[in-house]
Amino acid sequence: MVRSADVTRKHRTQALTALTALGLLAAACGGTDESAPAASATGESIAPASPAPAATSTPAATAEATEPPTTTSSTATSSSAGAIGDPVPAPALADLVLPDHSTFELSSLEGEPVLVYFGYTHCPDVCPATIGELFGVFEAEPETQALFVSVDPERDTPEFLEEWTKYLPDNLYAVTGSPGAIRRAADNYGVKYARVETTSTAGYTMSHTAALYLIDADGQLLLDYPFGTPAAEIVEDLRALDAS
Repeated sequence: MVRSADVTRKHRTQALTALTALGLLAAACGGTDESAPAASATGESIAPASPAPAATSTPAATAEATEPPTTTSSTATSSSAGAIGDPVPAPALADLVLPDHSTFELSSLEGEPVLVYFGYTHCPDVCPATIGELFGVFEAEPETQALFVSVDPERDTPEFLEEWTKYLPDNLYAVTGSPGAIRRAADNYGVKYARVETTSTAGYTMSHTAALYLIDADGQLLLDYPFGTPAAEIVEDLRALDAS
């Protein structure tokens, strides 16, 4: 019998291999982040962003963040959804774009469950770990979809996401947008993020809430999962949803 820890390790390795193919992990881990201020477990505001030099830069970060990108724990903000069976309409994700620059519509994913995640491609550990769990979900429930919403529009341009998604499953979609559009989308889900300058060769990281949000086939938000939730637990909920 294959132990669950072995399965988790395998999926995380698959995600790391895919991301390393673009040199992302090497770039993100090219130095230490010891000088970066840590986010408070109580959600206190962390380091403000540098002044935005252009429309593509992250806006000044006065929002709180609950998950430093280089840690392995999270105090992700809970959504307004409760247990399965207590759905609320999924918040809007307006004015975001796909890698081909076309406008993204959340309604385009209706028909199958969707797991929404806010993160960034240059994340050295938290995002690859989450994507590894998504691989596990896809393996058990192939019809499940996932949506990656970048909180780093400066680096995660549509062109970059087009290359990035080539190394990921076809049912994992990625979107980006203007700083304002991303901020509005994140606020709708209670996601907090902020740019954190570091001494690494990557230049900066993004501290962000690291929850997964489950939207059902009818576009209803059902649950959120804190960082570290194993794929097996998500699969159990998906199967319960299928049976309901």
